Amino acid sequence: MTLNTSTSPTAAIPPGLILFGRDERQRPHASRFAAGDKAEAERAAGLMGMHVLEISDDTHHSLAAGLPQGRLFGSGKAFVPFVKAEVFDRLVAAAGLPDVTMPVRASAKATGAPPASGGSAGDASGAGGPGGRFKAPADWPGIERGCLVLACAGPQEGWFEAIIMYTKADDAFELQWRDWPDDPLITRHRSELGLLPPCAVQGVKQGA
Repeated sequence: MTLNTSTSPTAAIPPGLILFGRDERQRPHASRFAAGDKAEAERAAGLMGMHVLEISDDTHHSLAAGLPQGRLFGSGKAFVPFVKAEVFDRLVAAAGLPDVTMPVRASAKATGAPPASGGSAGDASGAGGPGGRFKAPADWPGIERGCLVLACAGPQEGWFEAIIMYTKADDAFELQWRDWPDDPLITRHRSELGLLPPCAVQGVKQGA
């Protein structure tokens, strides 16, 4: 959907457009594109099944300023990384869309994921959940089950909060995305994890 309203100049982000939408796992994606890339970005949105919001007022400029810069590929598609659910909700409201979310799935656990209870000694199913309290380790040796850390979603996807659910051999862990609990667990080595700044996440309990 494309919105056309009166233009209000903003120095930080030149007029352009925002691509946003959900992937097949219902995860929200969004990024901004320059005005010169309008035709290619709109074509990419069509190929990827995404929505288009033209940056044309102060609200749009404010939203665009907090989004990653998109990138166009020779295939005609575009790089549109993950964004937080609350950011996505603001984009939906700004675009005037009644609903772009998918129905809630019946099961909150992906097929093949380890059991939520009665599992191994590394089970962190009782450590918390969205809005709960987690341990924020002060250093890498302090990372253990129940900790909230940062993990990279992919080479071009960015870093997001994840919960240590299980410990594995060779200093590796199985993690659950905090904001996408329906996704399959991911495996990361201790050295591949990032630490959250102190008090960066509401409800995080600092570890010893």
